[in-house]
Amino acid sequence: MRILIAGGSGYVGRGIIERYCPTHDFINISLTRYADLAINNALVDLAKPLNFLRFDKPIDMIINCVECRPEGLTGDERSKRAYLAVVRHLIEYAQDYDVNKFIHFSVNHINTVENDYQQAKFVAEGLVKSCGLNYIIFKPTVIFGDNSPLEYLINSLLSKSVLLKFWKEEARIAPVHLLDVLANVGYAIEREDCWNETYSLCGPETMTFEEILFRRRTIKKPKLVSAPAALAKRSAFKNTPLLPSHLLLLLDWVGADDGRSAARSLISPQFFYKH
Repeated sequence: MRILIAGGSGYVGRGIIERYCPTHDFINISLTRYADLAINNALVDLAKPLNFLRFDKPIDMIINCVECRPEGLTGDERSKRAYLAVVRHLIEYAQDYDVNKFIHFSVNHINTVENDYQQAKFVAEGLVKSCGLNYIIFKPTVIFGDNSPLEYLINSLLSKSVLLKFWKEEARIAPVHLLDVLANVGYAIEREDCWNETYSLCGPETMTFEEILFRRRTIKKPKLVSAPAALAKRSAFKNTPLLPSHLLLLLDWVGADDGRSAARSLISPQFFYKH
């Protein structure tokens, strides 16, 4: 199968390519070349129409792994418009070139829309569902695994001597392992009986953010200090260039229930959050 993957240079996209390139032909379109050098990479401005793209063989499926990246800690209108333009152009390309299968990555916990980031994700899901293509929407919680943004975040926070608390103490989330996410993608690629559905991908273990943060800590941990949320975030991520913004937003929205009871993974999670 020939698969056009948008955002294949990101954490999930690279994982999909590395896992399934032995059996499928991938073409990665993104703004960087940070992907498997053996894969056909095309540097493309995804916020512009893609009708100029021509390939020697037909595309069988599109996988959208592009992330909506807010400029700040709560999102903004500009990033929302750019993200929705990407989704629309991918859908239009699929429609124009008879690509009838479309896998879209969203994020869990956007049942209530409170900021531009959530609104962009919510509207994008609606675009995919109404586009007339066979679709699957995957909605993972926070993804963990080797070299994940979550691991980067944890290492960054644990390097501090004093840490202002930016999270809700009662919030509980169920991180999902990258391998579980990839297993669900692989199942979807090979099957015909799971399409036109939305699947929440949650891990089997529900934890507070402090439990996640100090899961593997064996030496002295940072001193935790309560502070207003905005100040705490600015302080915690002042020197963090690769901010996993979706994680911070998730911690803002999530309540005491992380939604695991409603999860509908194609394949049940097998990997626990262990180091």
